[in-house]
Amino acid sequence: MAMRGTPARRVVGAPLVGVLRNLDQRARIAGRTRTSGAPREQDPPPQQVTRPTPQAAPVGLVAAVVESGEDGRATWTFPAPYGGRPAVTAIAVDPEPGDDERTVWATLEEVTSWCVVVRVWRSRPRRGAGVAEPAGPGVSVHLVAVPPTSP
Repeated sequence: MAMRGTPARRVVGAPLVGVLRNLDQRARIAGRTRTSGAPREQDPPPQQVTRPTPQAAPVGLVAAVVESGEDGRATWTFPAPYGGRPAVTAIAVDPEPGDDERTVWATLEEVTSWCVVVRVWRSRPRRGAGVAEPAGPGVSVHLVAVPPTSP
């Protein structure tokens, strides 16, 4: 629940607010101890990804197009591991660009030296405010990775 005067409370109809509110709520719930026997709502674990065999680290930009799964997540394993975590950009391609009431976007959930996990969200119109939910399967995500710079 957003407190009065916070940006999440002031912005009406912005679907990203719903995502932030949901993350905030889950963070608060995760800190509590379980007191009842009721099952706990949890996100399914990301797809299991195996580490690639060692190869030379990519020198320049590396790009890929992946599709989201049932839970809205997409995983990309780099052709070879980087020396550190690369800078990654993710752009979701709207499957219904003519629909002005809905939009999609991607958020980075995990970036390692050998893979990246993104989650695709979709806005859903609701009276007074937008609501965000995982986009589901089949949404294309364009990804670009840039090698980390050495200090």
